[in-house]
Amino acid sequence: MQNIIKKIVLVCLVIIPFLALYVADGGTFDVLAHGTAGLYFPFITGKNLLFRILVEIAFAGWIILALHDAKYRIKIKKSPLTIAFAIFMAVLLVADIFGVDTQKSIWSNFERMEGFVGHIHFFAYFVVLTAMISTAGEWKNMLKAFVVANVAVLVYAYGQLFGASGYIFSEKFPAMASWFAARFPIHMSENRLDATIGNSAYFAIFCLFSACIAGLLWSQTKTPKKAWWYPTLIVLNLIALFYSGTRGTMIGLVGGIVVALGLIAWHERGHARKVFVATLVAMIIAIGSIFAFKNSNFVQSSPTLARLAHISISDGTTSSRIYIWKLSYSAWLERPIIGYGQDNFSYVFARKYNAEKFWGLEAWYDRSHDVFFDWLIADGIVGLVSYLSLYVVALWLMWRKKNDMPMRERAIITGTLAGYFVHNIFVFDNLTSYILFFALLAYIVVRTQGDNDVHHGNALVKDDNLKFLWMPIVGIVLVGTLYYVNYRPWLVNTLLIRGMSANQLLQTMPFVDVVKLQQESFTKAIALNTLGSQETREQFLQMAVRLTQVKIPDATPQKDKQVIVNTVSSFVQAAKDDVTASFPANKEDVRMLSVYGMFYNGINDPASGEQMLTLAHTLAPTKQLISFDLIRSYLLEKKYPQAYALGRETYDLAPKYPDAKKWYLMTAVYANAYKEARAYIISNGGTVPFDADVLNAAVTARQISLAIEILQEVKRTNPEYASQVDAYIKEILAPTKK
Repeated sequence: MQNIIKKIVLVCLVIIPFLALYVADGGTFDVLAHGTAGLYFPFITGKNLLFRILVEIAFAGWIILALHDAKYRIKIKKSPLTIAFAIFMAVLLVADIFGVDTQKSIWSNFERMEGFVGHIHFFAYFVVLTAMISTAGEWKNMLKAFVVANVAVLVYAYGQLFGASGYIFSEKFPAMASWFAARFPIHMSENRLDATIGNSAYFAIFCLFSACIAGLLWSQTKTPKKAWWYPTLIVLNLIALFYSGTRGTMIGLVGGIVVALGLIAWHERGHARKVFVATLVAMIIAIGSIFAFKNSNFVQSSPTLARLAHISISDGTTSSRIYIWKLSYSAWLERPIIGYGQDNFSYVFARKYNAEKFWGLEAWYDRSHDVFFDWLIADGIVGLVSYLSLYVVALWLMWRKKNDMPMRERAIITGTLAGYFVHNIFVFDNLTSYILFFALLAYIVVRTQGDNDVHHGNALVKDDNLKFLWMPIVGIVLVGTLYYVNYRPWLVNTLLIRGMSANQLLQTMPFVDVVKLQQESFTKAIALNTLGSQETREQFLQMAVRLTQVKIPDATPQKDKQVIVNTVSSFVQAAKDDVTASFPANKEDVRMLSVYGMFYNGINDPASGEQMLTLAHTLAPTKQLISFDLIRSYLLEKKYPQAYALGRETYDLAPKYPDAKKWYLMTAVYANAYKEARAYIISNGGTVPFDADVLNAAVTARQISLAIEILQEVKRTNPEYASQVDAYIKEILAPTKK
């Protein structure tokens, strides 16, 4: 029995590296599809759910083994890294419980799949690895599993590269490139590789860690010159990393190489120092050349080189990161000790929103795009220090504590940790990087303890008690965990997908039946009240708005029309009931208040929309998108003076924001103050270009003379459109003449 359990645990651990290949897209190899079209956020949710299932099974098996055999037990006193990790988890739990939104902090959402639930699984994975893979030989086999998975991911990545636009292969062999592009699509851009991981930054750090693993195995071979496949794999990973276009990881790679080779040169001297100096000079020349010739055809013809050449403080991505970091620092000062809890950055972002700096960025940031600021916001200074202690203790184990770990292995791992650290300055973690990072930490624990660290001790429980008491208890807890932590979120996800799949369902079902099925799917998913509830609610309300806009064909019999109207009304009422029920828990959540407001505006209940959006505007007065929706409520209610006042207030926050200017002018039209608003914009050094929405506002408000004036201005500035303008003026005047 013990051997069977051990094999099950080891199989789970070996499968985990291959999760990088899994995409829950409803395809042939989607093991979680179960007749669905895939999962919501297919690159995130499927990998995470399978990881949690495998870890839970492995952890349960390890507990049984540890109860029976002392060699599987963790020796806490000899594992300071395990202690540091446990402290980190304790800090996370406290911060999440006392944070802004406890449920979100514990469960996270489908897009991120972190929260305390996610991190306790990472801790369990680390513990099982250190206990079950306890010798250098066993770790060598484990690392080979990572290598095989890495090769499989690279096959897909190079398929993407051969089909990517803007590179030499697609230019020289367009037909072949089209073949590759159809079979190995890039998911987030035209030419930045993301493989089966689905995100270029996530793929980049995967390649960095994979190169490290190949380097470790290469350093352990007795005949390194004959083991050509390891350096080949390193090169393939570095090329793939380059074509991911992730600049932060490239900077980390350069820093990691310098650290690793520098440590080797420091300890070995001689030839190692010559290699270090030569590499350093080569990198300086290469990097300097990219910037020196950044405007050359060679650099500009390569999307990746062009991205690298434009690294600067004024670069859009860089400047946005700096703005977000400043916001994060300001927010941290308000809750410095224990933070806001995980997954609550949107709470901070809305309240600290800088209208002038952020209007050109993403509407709703949920991360500070810096791992260290993320932990500072989520868990305060205590959380950040406990997270950094993982690095510190790992380095101490390798370099200060006496151990048998070869120097080159220590140098390679240290360089990798340095590269990972730099990478984390610019982005945030994900499942694949967490798996590799914690596997590397587990490797450090085992390698610094040594194979001779034999565990002694008696069985904690007798065989009969183990079989008839403890194994059933562990089994019951495992089943319960699998159900609550994995099955219920999976069910929410599949119900959410079914609720969103109106177009597909309409191909085989009548419209009324589809609407009923959607309503049932959304309400069931929300009622489960677990991971994904908020995302389901957002989609539910958006679908309700879309249904109110469905036009029933005139040829439809009156009886059928009434059935359709009643079915849609039932759906909308269910959505209203959900808003009423969920509002108390979300009255401090600016994003959800915004969703509520847009929902009410969309179903033509602007009074209720105004209530929600006024509350959101009070919490986040500088967030322009909230103001725009509140203005919409005012306009629908014909509260034109209030709309105009808010339009000007929003415009003043960021006069360069085109949408703010547009909404200001639109409100001015309805408030009969267009000329005043136009003069105000010009007095601030701005311009008043033609905007179709402003023109439509003038036509809708029946301010015909103003509409004609706007069109005549278009005619003066763009004579080539004279005939179209004249035709539209006639169209506008036609109802007046009648």
